[in-house]
Amino acid sequence: MSPQFKEFLSFSLQDIIEFFVRNMVNENLGAICNAHVVHADSSDYGALDEKCIHLAELAATAVDFPKTGKVVTMPHHLKPKLYPDFMGKENHQSYRSKKILGRLYRRIKDAYDEDIDAPYLNFLTGDIPYDKDLEVPGSADFLVESWEQKCAYDGQLSGLLGQYKVKREEEVVTGQIWSMPKYNSRKQGELKERLKHSYSALKKEFRHIFERLSSDVGDLSEEEKNSLYEQKASAWYQVTYHPHWVKKSLDLQDKSPGNQEIDSLGSTVMLSFPWIAVDYLARTKIRERHRKSGNFDSTKPVDSLAKYLSERL
Repeated sequence: MSPQFKEFLSFSLQDIIEFFVRNMVNENLGAICNAHVVHADSSDYGALDEKCIHLAELAATAVDFPKTGKVVTMPHHLKPKLYPDFMGKENHQSYRSKKILGRLYRRIKDAYDEDIDAPYLNFLTGDIPYDKDLEVPGSADFLVESWEQKCAYDGQLSGLLGQYKVKREEEVVTGQIWSMPKYNSRKQGELKERLKHSYSALKKEFRHIFERLSSDVGDLSEEEKNSLYEQKASAWYQVTYHPHWVKKSLDLQDKSPGNQEIDSLGSTVMLSFPWIAVDYLARTKIRERHRKSGNFDSTKPVDSLAKYLSERL
């Protein structure tokens, strides 16, 4: 073994720590790449601008720093003073980009702003679809309890919407949040993560509530328990989507004194509650579809999906 190779192998834990810290302190790849975007946007030559070519060379070297140990520093004269608007910086740090990325960014941003307040996104009472296939015999025994649980769920979800200043239920449920006030990108990212975590905890809480049955079901078989869960899921669906319960939800909103924010968007009904038990609703729907149409037709995508789910739910 050569002396050089032996020297290469002789390193300690402290050497690893120092190398890691030096890597963290001298990590400039993100700043170099952002500067490349800025200079490419502001120059008529785009990425072929001399500054961009120099930054691309620096980026290539910076990428290899963990392997080579070669430190790359950002040249002071290449540090951006202003950023194109599509990079999402604060207004005082941004300029209006004239290039295609800037134009696309503003078109999409304007479209989002229009969609948030579009009246056609708010269902009227009669527009909310109701699927009778999801009515299960015996579900009436759970309706009163389910209504109370829906009111509790809606109240907590409304609290999250108000706390994080988000306008629509579907934003929280899907995690695609667009109406949150424009904080700086880091703070907004942190708030979105907190909101997603809070809603995940809310869903988990109500899933536990859903799975809680009365104490006298201990001797029931698995099939009998599943039947009760399907009845309960059906009740959750009915108190959310049935016209009678939809009207009751709207009446409750009208009587609520702290409902100004919802009123500013028009009367809306929250619809996410029953989908906490989506697995049991899917079982019910698949069974009912199978009963009506006989065997699944594997040539139809929807039947193929139903067959797949029925074998796994």
